[in-house]
Amino acid sequence: MVTVAACSDTTSIPSAPSSRSLSPTAPVFDFANTGHAFGLQNSDFTLTSRGGSFSVGGLYTVNFPENAVCDPDNSKYGPSEWDNACTTLSAGQAIKVHAVLSLQSGGLAIDFSPALRFSPDAQVTISTDIFASVIKWNRDYFAKHPESLNFLAIYYAPNFDSSPVKDFASDASVITHVNLNSGRIWRRVKHFSGYSVTSGLACDPSPGNPDCVQVEGQP
Repeated sequence: MVTVAACSDTTSIPSAPSSRSLSPTAPVFDFANTGHAFGLQNSDFTLTSRGGSFSVGGLYTVNFPENAVCDPDNSKYGPSEWDNACTTLSAGQAIKVHAVLSLQSGGLAIDFSPALRFSPDAQVTISTDIFASVIKWNRDYFAKHPESLNFLAIYYAPNFDSSPVKDFASDASVITHVNLNSGRIWRRVKHFSGYSVTSGLACDPSPGNPDCVQVEGQP
């Protein structure tokens, strides 16, 4: 599961098993087998009006088009503001972002500061390739059983200790995408600051949310 969380001064790992599968024959998503070292990592990058692509600990990539970041001194922040127009950073302005990433056997967590929101006219994305090898190796299985990818749905939560919220159930623009060819998991984000990946909670489709993930690269 990929979970999205909001502002938090510290990161924490949700309690979750290290692997999950829907059946004995389903591929398993296991952080212990990803080849990445467990522990804490700190990353810093600088946002400007030019945008850019930034790696966080080699596990996440955040991508910003030009003129994507709202000027925090001239825009409001909060759930009612995500789709409102904003004044973006001007030439010469810069914001330093600090990210703390923690990878444990039960999950992956990342926390960004400061809190920022992004222009609704730009598509800012966060992605991870942590399970790329599993997804690509089992591409045919996932193409036939896309529900097995529901554990990778990206959620929003007010903080890491809060219950995940299916923000994609009411906003299809932030649904999770899983590319079977590249193995990349990604979604649009309309604001910072925290994101975590765990393998504990599956998305259960509902009438208002018929798709937990959108599968790309199917035959």
